[in-house]
Parts: sequence; structure tokens; C-alpha cells
Amino acid sequence: MKEIICIDTNILIRFLLADHPQLSQKAKKIFLSAEIGKTKIYLDEVIIAETVWLLTSFYKQKRGEIASQLLELISQPWIINPRKKIILECLSLFSTGNLAFIDCWVYCVSKEISGKLETFDKKLEKLSKKTT
Repeated sequence: MKEIICIDTNILIRFLLADHPQLSQKAKKIFLSAEIGKTKIYLDEVIIAETVWLLTSFYKQKRGEIASQLLELISQPWIINPRKKIILECLSLFSTGNLAFIDCWVYCVSKEISGKLETFDKKLEKLSKKTT
């Protein structure tokens, strides 16, 4: 059985941005180890949400660029999460819409569980009513 490495947001950010000489190299080694089959990486949806928030708010990246990078990464077989399908759907919705990532997440989860989504957010409510 391969070792599973659970990564934190700072590892993912340094890997995606490659902006720090030492830390980005360490992050790259973690991902390379998984890519060549030595390990697997568990990427939690909370870490993805925090990463999206940091990249949009602090680093001022565009949602399409963020979603594209994360969709490609999370699609890799060595990235594991039992809710991977929901994460990918959420990122796709986030990339094309104007909802916050967390709103996309709760919408996608509600669909997955076939639940009714209750919200006071007008944009989220409008989307939710379209699909019911």
C-alpha cells in the first residue's frame, strides 16, 4: 500500500505558484513523488476552498485560471478524495459562473445528496431553482 500524504494549503499554494525558491521545491517534490507512483496525495476540500480564496483574494488570480489549474491537478489518479467528483463539478461551476467557491460547493453537495438547498443568497437561490 502506498503512503498517503495529506497536504496543507501552503504546500498547494507553493506548488501552484512556484514563487518561493526553497518551499516551492519541497512542494514540487511531494507532488512528483505522487506523480511517479511512490505516494498518493489526499487533497481535502477545505484545503481546496482555502486555496481558491487565497488565489482570488490575495494573489488576484482569475477564477478561470484557478479552476483550470486545480481541475487538471485534481483529475490526476494520484490525487485522492472520496468527494473528488463533487470537487471537480464545483470547480467547473466556479470557473464559468459568478458564485463564490463555497456557494458552488454547497450547491454541488446538495445535488449529490439530492437535497433541497436553502439559502438567502439570491444568485445561489436562482441557480438552485433552475435545477430543481
